[in-house]
Amino acid sequence: MLKTFITPCLLGTVIFLGACNKNIYVPNTVNAPLLKEQFEFKGSLSPTNYQAAFAVTDHIAVMANGQYVFRPFGNNDDNDDVFVDKYAKGGLFEGGVGFFSPFGSKKRMVFDVYTGLGSGSFKTLDAAYHDDGNTGNVNDYLLRSHFSKFFVQPSIGFVHPAIETAFSSRFSVVNFYDMSLGNKVFENDAERRDGFGQISQKTRFFMEPAFTFRAGYKYVKFQMQLSFSVPLSDNGYENRDDGSVVNKYFQPVSLGLGASINIAHWYDDFHKK
Repeated sequence: MLKTFITPCLLGTVIFLGACNKNIYVPNTVNAPLLKEQFEFKGSLSPTNYQAAFAVTDHIAVMANGQYVFRPFGNNDDNDDVFVDKYAKGGLFEGGVGFFSPFGSKKRMVFDVYTGLGSGSFKTLDAAYHDDGNTGNVNDYLLRSHFSKFFVQPSIGFVHPAIETAFSSRFSVVNFYDMSLGNKVFENDAERRDGFGQISQKTRFFMEPAFTFRAGYKYVKFQMQLSFSVPLSDNGYENRDDGSVVNKYFQPVSLGLGASINIAHWYDDFHKK
């Protein structure tokens, strides 16, 4: 099983390191709350992602997630960022419901699985906008997408008042629609214009594993998450003359940093056990 998850991660890393892409889909941070009891609340906040989860019973919880990515179109940096598309803007909102269960002799391990729905949109600029000196009409260089999303997300993790770790394996089903290209996007490349349009012609599947780490004490912790997004189809990839493969439209790797807030009664009983 471990090999099954590691292989997509390595694949995503290889693609990511060679990427010079136009992101019309930037995966949001995986919400891995690892709740343990009824009425427990956990939320997280970072510059681009906002998440919350609440346990309505000892095993059932609801979650809500928001994302907003903003990278100014006025960026004049001549160097392409190998990590992200520097022009990408947009985000999503999603909600879900799930099952959780602590286990082990001290109940410090938690398994949970959530499923939910969401929708969002992204826009970015073709590199030609920068090549033309940023003097043209922005709309002529604009790539835009809208999408709806369904996800299933199992996680397993360790929970302690000072440290939490989790591995999640989110599987997302994404339908793109209302996609558009400006007049000057891929102006001299009809094949790429056609390929972009084909993205919305069928449902897209993504494997999105994530590793989450939290450290602090009780109610407030620092949170870090490394996540991958691997499209389970060849559309969205481009084969280069040198044999390398580039993911053109979907951001393959994300590193999120933020804070986690947890309100729970089990902290009060921790040292009594």
